[in-house]
Amino acid sequence: MTRRPRVALISTGGTIDAVGASRLDLAWYTETKDRLPDGGLLAALPELGMIADVVQVPFARMPSYALTTADWSLLASTVQDLAAGRGYDGIVVTHGTNTLEETAFLLSLTVSTAIPVVFVGAMRPANGLGSDGAINLFQAVRLAASEQARGQGVLVMLNDTVFAARDATKTSTFRVNAFTAPGFGPLGHVDADGEIRLSHVHATNAVPAFGVGDIAGMPRVDVVLSYVGADGALIEAAVNAGARGIVSAGTGAGRPTPAESEALDAAAAKGVVVCQGTRVFSGRVSRSPAMRAARRVTAPAMAPWQARIALALTLQRTNDIDEVQITLDAL
Repeated sequence: MTRRPRVALISTGGTIDAVGASRLDLAWYTETKDRLPDGGLLAALPELGMIADVVQVPFARMPSYALTTADWSLLASTVQDLAAGRGYDGIVVTHGTNTLEETAFLLSLTVSTAIPVVFVGAMRPANGLGSDGAINLFQAVRLAASEQARGQGVLVMLNDTVFAARDATKTSTFRVNAFTAPGFGPLGHVDADGEIRLSHVHATNAVPAFGVGDIAGMPRVDVVLSYVGADGALIEAAVNAGARGIVSAGTGAGRPTPAESEALDAAAAKGVVVCQGTRVFSGRVSRSPAMRAARRVTAPAMAPWQARIALALTLQRTNDIDEVQITLDAL
């Protein structure tokens, strides 16, 4: 008899297990502060037993916008321990969609394992009309238990669509197809008949650049968004607050305003590492001669909040500008 795959389920909260005031409460449900009881997700989905033995792993549940670095550290350690124990064929993490892409990206840089780690969430609460949580979770378990997902790094799965954690971002506040991968596209899909088709292979590193032990010590790195007329006040505030790094989310291919640029130069002169990124959804920032001369590093094709994570991890290893750039380019 063929052994059913064994999948660990870590529930961190979010819309997927939130309970609204009524079945039509599809927008303000977070204000009820109500959730399914512990184990409620599994109890409501007995069909999971058809595809895997799912084991609930205790973890604190909260809105994803309330997560802290300490929560990240604990989650990554939990996932790494489960993966290293060799008792599971896959791991599923339920997560609020607001910051799902940040947590998934962080784990892709720090957790070392060949077994699938799949992040999943929902855009509608558990008791809402048309709730997408149950089917998303079912498909995520199916993906985590599959051979196709092995060695693909950390994955994100919503609305039957599979993304690399490195590429996924939330691009809609209410739609169930809220996640896309601008500039890259999805890796594939988990279809309605259970067929898993991954048409692209994620170019993930077999060994992450960092370890879970690096998360707890991440220094302060702030993101400053550029816009017409922006001055250097927010950059100066970040420096005064003790930021060791600043990610400038510039316009276009990485262009802050003249006033911001002046403040960034002043920050760099004080030893703050400045990473030039862009507020544009896709595309990398090229490190021009002027940026090199200003001792700024640039973000590869990643969102500013991803660059913040990458820079905070890197700064624990080195403050050397050239070494920081090499590290970022390799991610």
